[in-house]
Amino acid sequence: MRTQDQPAYILHHRPFRDTSQIIDVLTRDYGRLSLMSRGSRGAKSRLKSVLQPFNSLLLSWSGKGELPTLTSAEPVISDVIFLTGKALPSAFYINELLVKLLHKHDVHERVFYLYESIIKLLADKNEIEPVLRLFEKQLLEELGFGLNLGVQAETGEPVIKDDMYAYYLEHGPVSSECVHDEQYLTKIAGSSLLALDQNKLDSEQSLRDAKRLMRSILNYYLQGKPIKSRELFR
Repeated sequence: MRTQDQPAYILHHRPFRDTSQIIDVLTRDYGRLSLMSRGSRGAKSRLKSVLQPFNSLLLSWSGKGELPTLTSAEPVISDVIFLTGKALPSAFYINELLVKLLHKHDVHERVFYLYESIIKLLADKNEIEPVLRLFEKQLLEELGFGLNLGVQAETGEPVIKDDMYAYYLEHGPVSSECVHDEQYLTKIAGSSLLALDQNKLDSEQSLRDAKRLMRSILNYYLQGKPIKSRELFR
C-alpha cells in the first residue's frame, strides 16, 4: 500500500538502530499509526528538522503491516507552530494522551481537527488550564465517553449551581444529600459542573474542580497507564 501527502502530526518518536526512528503519528484519514523513518536521525538528513512534533505535515508512506516505511515528509509552511512556556509541556501531555487513548488505525477525523485547533490555541493563549480541560472533555466525547455534567443522574433534574454533588463514573452527578456510599470519583460543586458543561471555566474554583474531576475520569480510561508528561509541570 502506498499513501501520498496525508495530513498528519507527530505524537511521539523513538530511536531505532543508528540513524533511524519509529514515529507515532496522528493522521486525518488513517487514525494513529507508527511509521519507520529510515536514516532520519542522521546528521545530513533533511528530515531531521522536518519530523518535529506539533507542526502540520504532509506524510507519504508505503508498505503493509504494523510498521510501514515513511517515504517523504513536507511541512505545511502556513501552519508552523511555536510553543513556549507552559504551552510546551501541555502539548506533550496532549500528545501522550492521544498515544495512550487512541487505538491504532481507528479513524477519528474529528479528533484530528480537535488536536489541530488545540495546538493552535496553546500557541495563542496565555490561559493554558481551561484549554487543557476542554480538550480532555471534548476528546472523551469524540471517543464515545461523553460526560453527563448538567443533569442529576438520579432524578433527571438540572444540576443546581449552589449544591454539592458526588460524581459517579459513567453515571454522572448525584446530590451529596443522596449519597450513602463511597463509590463516587470525587465531590464537586454544581457551579463547577455547569461551568465545564458550558465550556466557561473562568474561576479558580471551576478550574480546580474540573482538573480534579477530569484526572479521575482519565485515570479510569487509561487503565492505570501513567502519564509521564505530567512530571514536566513540576
